[in-house]
Amino acid sequence: MGGSISRIFSARGSDFGVPVAAADEVTPRSPKAKPSLPDNTIAVLMELQGSTPADRREWNDLVAERHTLNLKTIDFIMRQLGARRADMEEGHEAAKVAVREQGNVLEGLKKTLAKDTQEFVRADGARRLAGNAAHVAELDLRGLSRFASKAEIAAAEKRVTEANKKFEVTESKTAEWGQHLNFLKTVTVPAEQKKLAALIEAEMELSARLEGRDPVLAKFGFIQR
Repeated sequence: MGGSISRIFSARGSDFGVPVAAADEVTPRSPKAKPSLPDNTIAVLMELQGSTPADRREWNDLVAERHTLNLKTIDFIMRQLGARRADMEEGHEAAKVAVREQGNVLEGLKKTLAKDTQEFVRADGARRLAGNAAHVAELDLRGLSRFASKAEIAAAEKRVTEANKKFEVTESKTAEWGQHLNFLKTVTVPAEQKKLAALIEAEMELSARLEGRDPVLAKFGFIQR
């Protein structure tokens, strides 16, 4: 029975495959530099700076206004991304808590399986003893002398009946524990392991998104440092 317990729980190890840092073990991430806003309009203006003093004054005004607008735009974008990141970090912390809690569920099942396996072993031991007792009672009945009294025969038959009933009770109890352990091993534990795997996958996805470059900025061509 001990081997069965080991096989069920050794697949992911004591940490269930992926280490998840506790909240007080997380190293704060350094703030990222502001992204550069791609602006083809300014690039075009750099090629067309005007040929007259009036054109150059207008060009200077346009470039300055464009630059100011870009700075305001980037500040707005960074505020929105910061708010979204804060929500994502909160979700990531919740995901780590969920993984740890589910790990505790599996550890609890591991202990339950070990304890219930001991109960099964005890029940099976009692069944074996009861079976031997029933067998001995049968042999005693068969070994009675043909000259045994009616009372002796009746007493022997009673011992056989009582021994068989006790054996049936212990056999039923053993079967119940066996079915219970089988359900734990084939249904309960795999379902909880599957749940843990899904939680770990979700945590890893959030972690990767927090560590990687922002997909929105990348989509629109922002230069991320």
